Amino acid sequence: MWMRLTICAMFIAVAALAGCRRGAQPAEAEQSPADPTPVIVEINDSPEHLSAFDRFVKARLSDFYPQLLQNQTGGDELRSRLFDEFVQRQLIVHQARRRGLAATDEEIGRALEDQHQQANLEGAGHSQTTLAGSERRIELASDLLTMKFYQAEVLKGSAVTPEEIEAYYRENQSRYQQRNGFYVREIRVSSAEQANELHALALRKPADFATLARQHSSAPHAAGGGLIYYTTEQMPAVLEQAISPLKVGSISRVVRSNYGYHIFKLEARAEPLPLEKVREQIEEDLLSRKNQALIDAYNERAAAGARIRVYRERLGFNYTGLLPDGDT
Repeated sequence: MWMRLTICAMFIAVAALAGCRRGAQPAEAEQSPADPTPVIVEINDSPEHLSAFDRFVKARLSDFYPQLLQNQTGGDELRSRLFDEFVQRQLIVHQARRRGLAATDEEIGRALEDQHQQANLEGAGHSQTTLAGSERRIELASDLLTMKFYQAEVLKGSAVTPEEIEAYYRENQSRYQQRNGFYVREIRVSSAEQANELHALALRKPADFATLARQHSSAPHAAGGGLIYYTTEQMPAVLEQAISPLKVGSISRVVRSNYGYHIFKLEARAEPLPLEKVREQIEEDLLSRKNQALIDAYNERAAAGARIRVYRERLGFNYTGLLPDGDT
């Protein structure tokens, strides 16, 4: 079975096959003058070397690569899945090259910059220090080439119609037509005297309400400044009656319930979302799903028609996938 090669994986992991060789090489030879590492798989008689797969694994797993090597049992299973993905993506890369597609230096440069920016946003723990700059360029070029092929051959004309958007909205109406609710901060204490004192402080300095909640409230959400979301009819009627008339930013009177004495500050109201407010998001989600389905179907057809031979003893791990063995 093929590992699902997702659009998301190609752009977020930004890693791909490192086979930049032109033309087929003898399958019988374990080594090539250009690449001294063993040939580990043939795809339509075109050899792929161990160095290319190692580079692919490093790019996919980034800083987790050393830990993978230390965990042999889990590593075999993970490497097998990555190997299937590697072969699938390589098959597409070969097709793209035969079609004359290529990734330009400018495109690779932009992808590198995007990757660096993403790494900076995620922090030093995602610095991808395991992959050298030249290797990363090869991986990015192959990812770009793969996406170019999909866009030209598989996703051409893919679109979402207004009718599809409206149908999805109707089918998932409960997600968008949520009941009215309230984002409120709550201070809950056990005595009326303390509640009145805190209420006076809150009225004098509404901006300090979250601090007062953290310092004095006995409610479970006090550590978060008392912030909680309530839907209508979820809370006791006496509390809802105190919150409902509030304007955003205003503070309720002291309210007594079976749980103690409450003070609320209304932060925001949650309203039902009309179609026009979520149309763009729905269109994006539906298009992503449609494109992924098209890619999955194409990958299955491409795999079914490909000649693939795996040289298991050269892989360096216990391959548990289902690709055909070339060693017999």
